[in-house]
Amino acid sequence: MNIGIFTYGTRGDVQPYIALALGLMARGHLVTIAAPENFKDLVDGYGVAFHPLYGNAEEMMNRPEGQSVLKAENTIKLMKYFFKVLNSAKVPLRQSYIEGFAKVDFIIANLATLQITGALAEKQGKKIALTYFMPPVVPTAEFPLADFDFFNFPWYNKFTYKLAHAFYWKFVKQETNEFRQEIGLAPLKETLVQHIAKQNPLDLYCLSPNLIPQPKDWAGNSKITGFLTVPDVPQENKDDAALKAWLTEGGKPVYMGFGSNGVGNTEKFEAILNDVLTKTNERILFCTGWSVFDNLPVHKNLFVTKYVNHHTVLPQCKAGIFHGGAGTLAAMLRNNLPVIIISFYTDQPTWGKIIERMGLGVHIPVKKLTSGKLIDALVKIDNDEVQENVLIIGEKIRNENGLENAVREIEGYFSVV
Repeated sequence: MNIGIFTYGTRGDVQPYIALALGLMARGHLVTIAAPENFKDLVDGYGVAFHPLYGNAEEMMNRPEGQSVLKAENTIKLMKYFFKVLNSAKVPLRQSYIEGFAKVDFIIANLATLQITGALAEKQGKKIALTYFMPPVVPTAEFPLADFDFFNFPWYNKFTYKLAHAFYWKFVKQETNEFRQEIGLAPLKETLVQHIAKQNPLDLYCLSPNLIPQPKDWAGNSKITGFLTVPDVPQENKDDAALKAWLTEGGKPVYMGFGSNGVGNTEKFEAILNDVLTKTNERILFCTGWSVFDNLPVHKNLFVTKYVNHHTVLPQCKAGIFHGGAGTLAAMLRNNLPVIIISFYTDQPTWGKIIERMGLGVHIPVKKLTSGKLIDALVKIDNDEVQENVLIIGEKIRNENGLENAVREIEGYFSVV
């Protein structure tokens, strides 16, 4: 099979698909990942074919307006900015999708691309499978959508998902119908989610069923498969000699980083980091990722770098502080690390609530973050009960076979004519 994987967003929206691509390639399939052009080197590094979708996600978030939105720490404002930027580049962006579709026969897509991939797949008669790395948005009576977890009873639970679908449609309706008409399809009179659901596509949530069990009332096309494990970087480990030396100079450090999430209020984080270093003996490995910090403290217990190789570094850490992205969470738990999730937006608060409920760590919404709360959280996760919980869940996640499950489902779905 010749399969195209279409995704748009941050590194967390791209990296798990590398694992999926490699799993499919190992089964003899041709796979191309279509993603923002700034991820070319990352994808190429794993030997996976890459098709650039117009735009640079990192540059988009580091524009002055993007930084202002990040500093507001508001999901609605972030979504508005994201769709505003995409709309401003819609002509070359749509063309890059069309060119990507011409290279492949089967489509794997996600919610961030659905308004375009859904229409193109329908127009060209190509089968599409949906994959997600966020908590489910498939309606169930068993639990509500996390952002609406004020109550928990069947009719209310199902209603919360309909509300979320309507909210999503509000953001993508104009672009979806405009593009559909552009390629000769009728505009939708129902929500995009409802329209796609009628096609009964494969709907995979590549998450741990040990964190979110699969609801018993789901239809057979919706499944929770387990996390996708991205293999080690194929080229030589790029962690530099200075980091290796620092790791051996003292006790295990706390990993702290927010990846491609982007930190808007960098001054706040700089001050908090300085407080933690001053008031505790913690060693902190700080990864800046896409964020730009101008005044990080200089301290013997602090090592600053842009990225690290999780495969080699996380086993040498004792805990993780991060934004709550699913991929990073999987890496932390797979390495038996208790976590502190500082959530910013989208699905991150949900993961924070889950890890706190399961006794795997502490959740602090970024708007409530202070140095005192972070220091208290570091103390709270350094106890036997949390450590034991993390060891148990870590072993379960390592034995999930999420990649094999996802590949099997995709092969079975695409092979049925």
